[in-house]
Amino acid sequence: MNELLKIVLSMALTSVFLVPFVWIFGKVFSRYLSKAKIYYAWLAVLFFLTVPFAFLFFKFAKSGEFMWRDKTGFDGVTSITMDQNGVILERDFNIDFWMTVLDYLWLVWLVVFLLIFIYRIASYRNFKKYVFSGARHVEDLERLDMLAGIIDELNIKKPVELLINPLISSPIFLGLRKNAIIIPDKFFLEEELEYIFRHELIHCKRKDMYYVWGAQFFTCVYWFNPLMYLMNKRIQKDRELACDEAVLATLPKNKYIGYGDTLLSSLVKSGNYKEAHVAVSLHENTKALKERLHFVANYQPKAKKGNLIFGVFLIGLCSVGIFFSAFQAEIFTVEKEKGITIERRN
Repeated sequence: MNELLKIVLSMALTSVFLVPFVWIFGKVFSRYLSKAKIYYAWLAVLFFLTVPFAFLFFKFAKSGEFMWRDKTGFDGVTSITMDQNGVILERDFNIDFWMTVLDYLWLVWLVVFLLIFIYRIASYRNFKKYVFSGARHVEDLERLDMLAGIIDELNIKKPVELLINPLISSPIFLGLRKNAIIIPDKFFLEEELEYIFRHELIHCKRKDMYYVWGAQFFTCVYWFNPLMYLMNKRIQKDRELACDEAVLATLPKNKYIGYGDTLLSSLVKSGNYKEAHVAVSLHENTKALKERLHFVANYQPKAKKGNLIFGVFLIGLCSVGIFFSAFQAEIFTVEKEKGITIERRN
């Protein structure tokens, strides 16, 4: 388990560079890139949080030993002096300190990780139980026919249930083992329902719930890294913007305002029970809604040149990640050539 913590710490250091890199890139090139590309760009960061490249680079190094290896009695020893007082060991303080910290730090990391992850699973299970226990299936044939038509249009194969719960704050989608759209027990115009169904079914088609859980898992694993919480919030915003973009791409231009009005009305029609971190809802909060409304009001399909920019970005991001991983492998390597000096004093 200690080895696992060493790997986690190594990949966390890489994320310190990659998370700001993706965020800045999304801000600078937002006018050229689709929201979907920005949303999925975060997967590259999650990839580097999964694969321990620093350890892979070190595996091919033959001139040193990794500082975060298993501790022995001679870690950090630079010289051994023998005199009438006995044997005196001189150690490299930095190596000895970090090896000692890592001996006990893994237990703290593991306990906190398990507590956070179990809490989030329990919260989701309670939320899901509450939503379904207080919900009823929609029996209105017109609503069901509308939902079925959009499902066929989006070529979604797995069945999607439609339920009503008066306590949820906005329409939401839940979908791991089974797909379900839950809407508040409020009056919706036919056009509003179409927008709601399209939005939630886009989440279904893209399997956003798996992405949500992946981001939550990595946030729990790297709980000690504040950038992970910032990244998770940004992923949530980019997810909704990407979904809005996909909905707008299926609508004529004269319906853009109507879609934006539906986002506003969903906030007005909110209920009492707030969504869990691992649900995908029509709106998150007022600040996020403002950003989405601004995007809807200024929506323009992106040109194909965004594909080239995105390709260059991915190459650059991977290069930064691999370079920094190689750099880690170098700075955390103790050179064998330095060896240990043994002296005998009379």
